[in-house]
Amino acid sequence: MTVYSLEASNGIAAQVARHLGDELVFLEKKTFPDGEVYVRVPSKPRGVAILVSSMYPSQEKRFLELLFSVEALSAYAEGSIIAVVPYLAFARQDKRFLEGEPISVKAVLKSLEALGLSGLVTVDLHQPRVLGEYLSVPSINVLPAEEIAGYFKGKVSNPLVLAPDMGALERAKRVAEHLGAEFDYLVKERDRVTGEVKIYPKSLDVAGKDVIIVDDIISTGGTMALAAKNVLGSGAKSVRAVCTHAVMVQGALDKLYYAGIEEVVATDTVPSPVSKVSVAPSVVRGLRELLEEMV
Repeated sequence: MTVYSLEASNGIAAQVARHLGDELVFLEKKTFPDGEVYVRVPSKPRGVAILVSSMYPSQEKRFLELLFSVEALSAYAEGSIIAVVPYLAFARQDKRFLEGEPISVKAVLKSLEALGLSGLVTVDLHQPRVLGEYLSVPSINVLPAEEIAGYFKGKVSNPLVLAPDMGALERAKRVAEHLGAEFDYLVKERDRVTGEVKIYPKSLDVAGKDVIIVDDIISTGGTMALAAKNVLGSGAKSVRAVCTHAVMVQGALDKLYYAGIEEVVATDTVPSPVSKVSVAPSVVRGLRELLEEMV
């Protein structure tokens, strides 16, 4: 196998190649004066080609680089082409919320498959179901729960893992299992008279707990900040905010720390000042599972 790295792999390609013991090749890339992007595969892959690239920042540009790379490899490779996309942009537009809208993630996935993609590994998709709905090639979505839990072992004495809503409960459960902690999800309730929003755990008491709120993406930070304020108001000893993808726009980090959050932790799918956890081990496990399925 040969692991190919685009600029936006954020070092994950190198870690994957090292874990697998495979050759690492950097794709050639440049931008023309008019803004168009160019990529080139400098050497032929040995067997399976594994192409690693995240899609943030500059989502549209990163998508085109990935798309062009898949097309180039499809004309060059004799074996399968597997893309590892730690952060899949446009994944949150997974249905038509308003009439006339596109299903953006459908367009992304079907474009990659149409140009020769043989398999796909993603990390903590907003809605993993889209892989089965819009791809016919083998795919796997991995959760870096073990790596996130490993970061906190020995750092918190009385942990409680919370999901920001019921839809994110599985993520919190997986982290909690590796951490040996309890887990729950947050419920949002609006007072019909005052309009005040209250957020509280569905079942468990947070008093005296080191709370870890886990989500897939932190974008503006508003939801996480509000959750932290309410959890601290309910007697939590401390609150830490964790996400897989640290998009962090519109002063998100400032909002989080101002809300009283003790620490913000993210993985390296998106480069950020709080990217402290590597997803490479999860990606390698996912790749091995996918390769077994494709044999």
